[in-house]
Amino acid sequence: MAKIGEILIQEGIIGLKELNIAMDEQRKTKEPLGKILVRMDLVKEEELLGALSRQLGMKFYAKLSDISVDNEVIKRVPVKLVWYYKFLPIKIEEEILTIAVSDPFDMWLTEGLKTNLQFRIERVLATEQEILDGIKKYYGVAAETVEKILGEPGRQKESAAVRPLSGVEDLERATEDASVIKLVNQILSEAIKNRATDIHLELYRDSVRLRQRIDGVLYNIGVPEQIKYLYQSMISRVKILSGLDVVERRLPQDGRAKVKIKDKEIDLRISVLPSAFGENVVIRILPTQLLLNFSDLGFLPQDLERLRKIIKKPHGIIFLTGPTGSGKTTTLYASLTEINSPEVKIVTIEDPVEYQLEGITQIQVNPKIGLSFAAALRSILRHDPDIMMVGEVRDPETAELAIRSSLTGHLVFSTLHTNDAASGVARLLDMGIEPYLAASSIEVLISQRLVRMICPKCKRQVSVPKPQMESLKLEKFTYEGGGCEACNFTGFFGRTVIYEMLIMNDEIRQFVLRKSSSNEIMKKAQDSGMKSLRESGLEKVRSGATTLGEVMRVVELE
Repeated sequence: MAKIGEILIQEGIIGLKELNIAMDEQRKTKEPLGKILVRMDLVKEEELLGALSRQLGMKFYAKLSDISVDNEVIKRVPVKLVWYYKFLPIKIEEEILTIAVSDPFDMWLTEGLKTNLQFRIERVLATEQEILDGIKKYYGVAAETVEKILGEPGRQKESAAVRPLSGVEDLERATEDASVIKLVNQILSEAIKNRATDIHLELYRDSVRLRQRIDGVLYNIGVPEQIKYLYQSMISRVKILSGLDVVERRLPQDGRAKVKIKDKEIDLRISVLPSAFGENVVIRILPTQLLLNFSDLGFLPQDLERLRKIIKKPHGIIFLTGPTGSGKTTTLYASLTEINSPEVKIVTIEDPVEYQLEGITQIQVNPKIGLSFAAALRSILRHDPDIMMVGEVRDPETAELAIRSSLTGHLVFSTLHTNDAASGVARLLDMGIEPYLAASSIEVLISQRLVRMICPKCKRQVSVPKPQMESLKLEKFTYEGGGCEACNFTGFFGRTVIYEMLIMNDEIRQFVLRKSSSNEIMKKAQDSGMKSLRESGLEKVRSGATTLGEVMRVVELE
């Protein structure tokens, strides 16, 4: 059999010079030559395996995701063998087990599987990362750790309080023995790697469900069935991590924790909720330092310029509206970051404080001790602020205090839960705010939603049906994501904002003074040049930023 270096030279993938460099390294490290070539970036793993497959007469699968593995195959091959030898079982036919491996020269793997499984072994090639992703897909996240914990005598009842948190938890710290600590760390690491903003751990009668919210949409994440035996220990570990009461299981609890992965620190906001079958947990993942670039929010250049002028005014109130998860907080923080300087004092009242902003005083409301939005707002006026942010206007007292503050020389930012910008005025009037106060204080009402952006790496052109072309005034072609590794085969990567920006002018102020309906105010604003959420969404479709289906998910188009 030809040696691997000879094969790569014959295939023209590397030259003699590169081979000699790798062989010099091999004499020092004693590693397999193929691994050295890949590690030193002299050859890509796909190229290496492709060349070997042709020389050795083995199949090479660039994408294991193209293969569907039967559940019976997974049941017959134990996860401990799969993780130990780092292979993925593909199929079983007539007592022949086909497996995907990344090293065709590892004969110990074949002999070990023959001995343990009593199958004849047939091998195909795939990259190590494809195999690891396949193991997670079919056996579940942290399957090896669950297997080890449950497989060791006495470990099933292991306490999660073995090592309480001190400072910042390092998720990548080497943990040789399997433990609940390691299991929770793996779940957190996987979510952070996948760009998830939330982790949902949910207990049902006979099963545990793990979900991650990525770009605003929840996705099921596979976990081994046996994880249900460790569920309560996992919840206890999460509680210890966030300083919650481990014994209390009847009441909701909220806490915070800080973890580290690589050199990046991450804040976790943890909420525990008792349910019919046990406690459910939601973990919000927040970077400790949010780098907010005002220009990256997704506003069109002309609207961004208008917004910049408004947020630099000395007084007035700016309202953002929209449902939970529509990016209001991000826009508010970006606005505050844009205007933050040593010459101004900014104070915020939030529930909860999601990100720490340098140079800004942030207050967390606490209704249990009487620190409500209104109570905090009355107090901070004595601290001589120039700019204030009130996380949400929920009641008439807060609304009136915020609006009167804006009329006495303060710039105020806040949010309302309404479906569109014009309804924000109606909501304030319903709270008992006098029309003249609303008309004279409000500078702009922005209603926004977040839509997923098409993945740039798998973006492709698609034709638009003629009825939609005509009714929605679309071009002949739009775009969609085909699905690739970069976007986890969803076709989407990241999010952008669609919005309507109702800027107060003299004519709209007259409508507010007359207590006109939301529809009348909306029509007048559109006559003045405001684009609706619908139009903003369609504009993002025309520009190729998102898909029609994604806009329809958050906005009614008909």
